[in-house]
Amino acid sequence: MGLEPLRAPEHGLGMSEELRIALSAAVAGANVIRDWVGRPTGIIEKGVGDLVSEVDKRAEGAVLEVLAGSSLRASIVSEESEATMVADSGDCWYVDPLDGTSAFLFRVGDPFPSVLVALHREQLPLVGVVLFPLTGECFYSHAGMGAYKDGRRMELPAPRRLQDVWIDMNQYGNARYETGMFAYLRNKLRTREGAKLVTSFPPHSGVAMRLLDGSTALSAVVHDNNSESVKQAPWDIAAPHAILNEAGGCFLSLRTGEPIGPMDCEPMVVSADRALAMEIIALVR
Repeated sequence: MGLEPLRAPEHGLGMSEELRIALSAAVAGANVIRDWVGRPTGIIEKGVGDLVSEVDKRAEGAVLEVLAGSSLRASIVSEESEATMVADSGDCWYVDPLDGTSAFLFRVGDPFPSVLVALHREQLPLVGVVLFPLTGECFYSHAGMGAYKDGRRMELPAPRRLQDVWIDMNQYGNARYETGMFAYLRNKLRTREGAKLVTSFPPHSGVAMRLLDGSTALSAVVHDNNSESVKQAPWDIAAPHAILNEAGGCFLSLRTGEPIGPMDCEPMVVSADRALAMEIIALVR
């Protein structure tokens, strides 16, 4: 009933030992997800619109087995487990074994679920992997070596004006946590001052890769985030952040316009075009 197993891109495996480990771990998790396609699975509701399943747990087990069994001594922070900290190591893995769980469970579409694996060294991004298990697309980066999709180096798209683009609003499943800033911007973008198209996909962090690969005309994503109930946690942001920034894109605070990272909890604009991101931020200011 499942799909054929995936293999990691040979190009990425040869870039560095750290990226080889990350790719191997992501593939292990992705193959668990592929094996469960079409099979019934139990669903647990962690909160309104916040779901987890047996598949998440099994995929996480496969990812963590590869990371823990590697030669690299590193802390591990994963969405569905207690963090494992290594006090005398400056390395830390960030793992989301099944990002876009709701989209996967409700079979919204193959391009949504992803496995996210990132490594930070001394609190700076070193490698990132975003693997879409149902389509087989693999995005990865190593600091200073570029960002790639299936062995092809990704380049920034041509700049575009806000009035001509498509923007997605990545909202909370539970409306009570929606920030006023996010709600205001969503309405503002749907005016003459705003964008050509405004949508709200099922929440998934892998959407950042669509800003680079040319598979859609998506130009920016606005993620809501509220410290009362964190929506974009480090495991959600670390891998896409590493890849998009390595390609020349940006993660900017919707409040200040300054670059933000995986540890920052506030609404953000994600884009391959910094000038466009600043146009969006100006609407709130």
